[in-house]
Amino acid sequence: MSEQAKQIEAKPTRRRFIKPSELIIAVVFTAVVAVLTITLANKLTLKHDVTSARAVSDKVITNISKRDGTAIRAQGSPKFQKTYTGTELTQDFRSVEVATLKTPQLDRQIVVDAPSGRIVYFVYKYTALKVPFYVRTAVQHQSGHWYLTSITGNINEAALTGNY
Repeated sequence: MSEQAKQIEAKPTRRRFIKPSELIIAVVFTAVVAVLTITLANKLTLKHDVTSARAVSDKVITNISKRDGTAIRAQGSPKFQKTYTGTELTQDFRSVEVATLKTPQLDRQIVVDAPSGRIVYFVYKYTALKVPFYVRTAVQHQSGHWYLTSITGNINEAALTGNY
C-alpha cells in the first residue's frame, strides 16, 4: 500500500448527526408541501365537479326556455322525480314565461359540501322584464351522478342566495 492510501485509511470517519433545527425545518417543509398538494388536488377536483354540475344546470335552463318539464324532470334526482310530474313543471314554467323569454346569464355559483354530498347552486339572471327575474338550480352529486334537486324562481336574488 502506498503511504497516501495508509493515511486515508487511518483517518477515523466522523458521523454527522442531524441538528434539531435541521429536523424541524425538514418536517415543516414536508408539511407545507403536503398541505399545498392536497389544496391543489381539491381545487382541481372542485373545478371538474363544478363543470359537470353546470352542464346539468345549463340543460335545465335550456329546457325552461322550451317549456319542457318532462326533460327537466329527467335531470332530477329520484326524490325530485317523485315530487314533480313533467306536466306540473311545464305548467310552472309557462306561468313565468314572460320573465324567461331572453337567455339568462349565470349570476352566481355556490358550492356547498354537505353530509349528503356536494351541492352546487347556480343562480341565473333573466332580464326580459324591467325587473330582473332569478332562477336558482341546486344540483347534487349522488351515486356518481349529478342530479337536479331543486329549482326556484324569484325577483329577489337575496331570497335565493341565503341559507345554504
